[in-house]
Amino acid sequence: MRHEEVDLEAIDRLKEVQRISGKISLYLSEIAKHEKKLNSALADQQLLRGQLEPIESRLGQGQIITRKLELDSKVAEDKIQKNRKQLDQATQATEFSGLKEQLARFDEEKAAVDESLIMVLEKIDELRTQEGDLNQRIAQAEEQLDEIRTEVTANTHDYRNELESLHKPLQQARVITDDELLEEFDRLFPSLGATVVVTLDGSTCGGCHLNVSSQVGEKVQAGKEVVICPSCARFLS
Repeated sequence: MRHEEVDLEAIDRLKEVQRISGKISLYLSEIAKHEKKLNSALADQQLLRGQLEPIESRLGQGQIITRKLELDSKVAEDKIQKNRKQLDQATQATEFSGLKEQLARFDEEKAAVDESLIMVLEKIDELRTQEGDLNQRIAQAEEQLDEIRTEVTANTHDYRNELESLHKPLQQARVITDDELLEEFDRLFPSLGATVVVTLDGSTCGGCHLNVSSQVGEKVQAGKEVVICPSCARFLS
């Protein structure tokens, strides 16, 4: 860049570009901060909902198993009742003995089914307790999410209005600013923010806070050319 060919008012115009760009950057940062808070609350709520899905799936499986075990228990009970009738009608010792053994097996079979049924029902109760607790936490998370969404909407409303009002002034400021200065500004702004153009405080750069040579300071004081800090490449004014 041939700085000596750039009139000094160009730095003032660049300062205006920096001022507006800095405000836009600040508003965007504030909006992003609030949206991050909202996204975090949304992620927490979705995480809780994700924990609910396997519980509901296991409850469904438990109910299927419960119905099967209840049916098996009924079948076993029917066998027992039928066996007992046959036992009452038995007339021979061998027949009585055989039916007695068969009845014992049916009793064991039903006892095993009933024991499994009790275990499944206890697990279902445990899962329903977990489901209830989780649903309560989800309800609280959703309530908190609604509050945060309302807060974020309110807090970012003014920022968005300010952003909208700054787009046109920024374009106007850029149109009248030297293209070479703008190119350098656009290169530096993402890393330096609103400190691309800084003042020289005595012999200290207002950006990197390092001392510049007396020759650089004299050029800034003379105000006859655009001066760059030799340490950080910021514009000095």
